[in-house]
Amino acid sequence: MNDTWVDLDQFIREMRTPAALPLDEELTRDMDLYHDLDWEPARITDVMHRWAERFHVDLKDFDVAYYVPSANMRKRDVMAAALKSPFSAKARELLGGRSLTLGMLEEAMKRGRWQRD
Repeated sequence: MNDTWVDLDQFIREMRTPAALPLDEELTRDMDLYHDLDWEPARITDVMHRWAERFHVDLKDFDVAYYVPSANMRKRDVMAAALKSPFSAKARELLGGRSLTLGMLEEAMKRGRWQRD
């Protein structure tokens, strides 16, 4: 796939919501799906499955909770962590998670499978 980035860019633009990513915003490889595109874990999971299907990427090693730990938390626990976050490194870590970037998706497209960093 020679135009991997171009194909990914087009796909993400198709998946975006207009309010979250205006048409004139440039996508970059370091953009994070959760933090920069402002997608919630359920949206990320949905987009990742569509992406994997379109680009024939094996997702068996993908778990959204690895990147966004709050994906497996109850809403009240997320709220409690958010309230504690200014004072607690552990709470910030729970909410922050790990990077899940467009560059990682591009690399997985080239490999044909998802691989944790």
